[in-house]
Amino acid sequence: MASRKWQSTRGGISNEALALRFSGQQLSSDSVPIYELGDTLVALQRIVHKAYLFQNDRLQKHAQLTQAERRRTALQIAERRKSSDLYALAPFLSDPAVQQQITALLKIGFGALAKYSLKKVFSDSKDRKQNNAPVHVREIEGSAFVGAIYAEVVHITNHINNIGRVESIELIPGAGLSLPPIELTRDTQKYVRDLANERYRGPSQQIVGTIKKLAPDRPTADVLIGPNQLIKVGLTEDAFRFVRYETESEQRIVFKGHPIFRLGTNSGSFREFEAESAQAEKPNRPK
Repeated sequence: MASRKWQSTRGGISNEALALRFSGQQLSSDSVPIYELGDTLVALQRIVHKAYLFQNDRLQKHAQLTQAERRRTALQIAERRKSSDLYALAPFLSDPAVQQQITALLKIGFGALAKYSLKKVFSDSKDRKQNNAPVHVREIEGSAFVGAIYAEVVHITNHINNIGRVESIELIPGAGLSLPPIELTRDTQKYVRDLANERYRGPSQQIVGTIKKLAPDRPTADVLIGPNQLIKVGLTEDAFRFVRYETESEQRIVFKGHPIFRLGTNSGSFREFEAESAQAEKPNRPK
């Protein structure tokens, strides 16, 4: 693999690269502990992986990259500067097409990470509970990918003021990303921890299942969509009326609406759903 020349600038390092910098008074003489460095690097790599899955509409529970995809999205430590405990990261492969792809993935990742550093994960609107929502939900500011990387942001910010005495973690994009640096501090850490278990509305989709139980006092239903996979579905008045009076036992019903995710759970995993409509599943016609 061809070697790289890294040139320092105030805004970052060379094109299509990322710098990870740990800051703290103790780091003027010591390095960040191996565990904290490794855990942070793994979290950053996972954000890149998730950005790839998100970009290809595959970000769901248990989704994994192939070995070839992992190789194409892998980052490497290209340089380390002890004076500031800065690590320059670059694509593992030198293929220009791969570097261009990772640049696009880093833009997605940086855009999502910035929401946490700016404390703008959720929109400014107050928490709201729609008539057909089984729980209180909030609106993500931007794409649902912001919520999908919550676990990785927790891993990164957990190392602030930990055993390594890291006071802040800075992510500096290369000039090719044309993005401002992101600084994660103790204040960021508190904000991230305060978000634990917040619920948010995901992209529109549909689920199909059978009704197992209708709530007697509110328009919600327990719907079995797979083996041992029970989803609590909030219904509109029309959908509730349809389910209650126009369906038969064990009839499969199609619900269209929004899954409700919880920060910190596996990507694509949800137990609540906000239905906008309900209709009987059409039987498959013989070919």
